[in-house]
Amino acid sequence: MKLTEKIVRVSLVCLIILSLYFSMSIWVSSSKKEQPIKTDSPVGANVVNERLATDVFLPLRLVRMQDGKSEMNNSENLLTNVQNEVKHSKFGELTQLVENDAEQFEKYVSIEQGFEMLYEGPFLLSEYVSVYNLDLDLTDISKQNQVFFTCIQVDFLQNKVRFLDFTQKNVYEASIKINSEKVMNLMNRVGVQYNQISEKQAVAEKHYYLAEDLKMKKYSYILASQPVTKFRNAFFANTDDIHTNEDSQDLSYTSGNERLIADEKLGTIHFNGSLNTRKAEDTIYSDSFDYVKKLGTSMGNIRYFDRTKSEVMYRTFVEGYPVFSENDKGQVRVTIGNDKAESSSVIIETSVDTIQVPIPSEEEVVLESTETLLERLTANGAEDAKINSMVIGYTWQTIEETKQVVDLTPEWYIRYDNQWYPERELLEKLANLEVE
Repeated sequence: MKLTEKIVRVSLVCLIILSLYFSMSIWVSSSKKEQPIKTDSPVGANVVNERLATDVFLPLRLVRMQDGKSEMNNSENLLTNVQNEVKHSKFGELTQLVENDAEQFEKYVSIEQGFEMLYEGPFLLSEYVSVYNLDLDLTDISKQNQVFFTCIQVDFLQNKVRFLDFTQKNVYEASIKINSEKVMNLMNRVGVQYNQISEKQAVAEKHYYLAEDLKMKKYSYILASQPVTKFRNAFFANTDDIHTNEDSQDLSYTSGNERLIADEKLGTIHFNGSLNTRKAEDTIYSDSFDYVKKLGTSMGNIRYFDRTKSEVMYRTFVEGYPVFSENDKGQVRVTIGNDKAESSSVIIETSVDTIQVPIPSEEEVVLESTETLLERLTANGAEDAKINSMVIGYTWQTIEETKQVVDLTPEWYIRYDNQWYPERELLEKLANLEVE
């Protein structure tokens, strides 16, 4: 970065911070004049704009299939509009076409005309139907609480919607009446950009190959720290009887068997408690979302990213791509001890730090194609069977000169042997394994 660009950037940051300071001063001043000071206001009195489930559980990628080509788009706006058309469609009864059969499964992987919407982590079909209030009949499906998928496929030529589970090799299908003309107009609208993907579809069983190198912008954001009370009010079941402990190195709150600890140095939040009134229809998705939604919109664009057996990961998204960070910055991890029991433990890991105000940047990064990346990984000793997934994400980097600014740099992330690594770190890990 040139010296002049650094000076301009630092000056811009200072002006933004100064502007925020004066705005806050004016707000505090006016609030002091207009409102009497109350010492007995309830802990949970703050009003929060709760996040919507339809936003948090929106699919992450859209694949347009037409004229013999498959192209991918990450636009949240496009996905929202297309998902809305799916929501207002009419469905027939859902049936299972393929069960644990890889050969039969391959017959449904590609279509001539239509689209797909993809999740990174598995999503429960009944939860998807509930979140988007779909008129989809599941009565013919046994063990509905065990039906997962990562791909929604809408076939325009056959008027079918399919839900594909790439892990178990299951396919579920129903007839669909959708406004295909409107969906095509949305996907083909001028200005909507796509990345071409090659015909070889499966990377780690469920992802597409990006056929070409991809040029992406770097971003910078003003860092904002949320008050610890926001997390206290969002996570505790009973906010009327919370005890505060400020004597120790870290701030902590307790109420019954619930406890929240805030690490003031790292900015991390650790909460542990219990779910005591779970219903039969509750799932790990709905349970974890009940906490996430109460954090409100000031936490940034938090969306469902991935899950393991007991943990659900929500990440901040920028321009349709997930943000990866250290110390849980910009993300929320919720662990449910037993999502099948009436009562269960819950652990939440997150951070007070969020990104809010973007700063203009013209810097760009070129990311290599998926095929080139795979070749590089295997050449350095990576085992194909251990490559679970590959996504493009933004790496959260705090700028040392100005602690209030965060750089977001795009790079490849690989889930290798069930753990996420940026490409550079995975290559280092593989190199160290060879030395050993």
